[in-house]
Amino acid sequence: MEATPTRRRDAGLLLLLTPLIWGLTFPAGKEALERLPLLPFTAWSRLLGVLTLALTLPFLVKRARLEPRRLIVPGLVLGGLMFVAFLLQSAGLQRTTATNAGFVTGLYVVFTPVLGLLLFRRPVTRAAWVAVGISVVGLALLSVPGLDDLAPRPGDLLVLASALVWAGHVVGVGYFAGRHPALPLALAQLVGAAAFHLVATTGEGLHVGDAIAVWPLLVITGVLGSGVAFTIQVVAQGSISPTRAAIILAGESVVAAAAAAIWLGERLEPHQWVGAALAVAAMVLSEVGARRRPELRLDPATAV
Repeated sequence: MEATPTRRRDAGLLLLLTPLIWGLTFPAGKEALERLPLLPFTAWSRLLGVLTLALTLPFLVKRARLEPRRLIVPGLVLGGLMFVAFLLQSAGLQRTTATNAGFVTGLYVVFTPVLGLLLFRRPVTRAAWVAVGISVVGLALLSVPGLDDLAPRPGDLLVLASALVWAGHVVGVGYFAGRHPALPLALAQLVGAAAFHLVATTGEGLHVGDAIAVWPLLVITGVLGSGVAFTIQVVAQGSISPTRAAIILAGESVVAAAAAAIWLGERLEPHQWVGAALAVAAMVLSEVGARRRPELRLDPATAV
């Protein structure tokens, strides 16, 4: 049965919480990475996300038949993509501002239709190609310190690489989503990602003492960013259009910039604000033009 207008409005208001939470994860992750090494930070964030979703799943899916064996392959594939993307994103966050990381990460929505064309020959709209061009200009303005210094920040390039992998993850979610229930698939990919992160920390360890020292930040990046915000996204998008959801979620970058300004005192130069505006415009144009199927938006992983 189709959702009523009231339910759609309620779901849209609920979905507003997701970009608010995801935007906060960028300054929180930036601060946490100053006191916790990269690999333990990413591992703890994903482990807390898995725990949160695992605890809420029985309340959200009461009668679903779980078939763990069928979820192994998609869990490993999507989890592997999440692992690589999150690692690149966090490494970039160490080397650039939280503001830039938020805007550059959001460009995954621009790259997704292009990857869909390359991998599965899905048609790309004219709006999507225009969005790619706008995003290139916006990224260039965001990444250079000044108009007289055109060398991009290494951190921005790492975050850009992560956005490309996030786009691959979205395409992968679109491929597997029609074959598996959404929430069990979500848990499988988070478990897969957490497993890869744990393997990566084998030599270094989890730095339990350092993690305890920054636990409030890990609550934001792990419990809220990976667990709560993702669950809200999946539940809300069952009742509203993917186009409306995309426009709401594009606000993540703006929230990241505002949070970084208040929390970390970060500021953008005038030319970077122009670049940020172009990046957001590219995200919205790409999503509105593509009008993706809902399953292509079941991706929480743009958050740290």
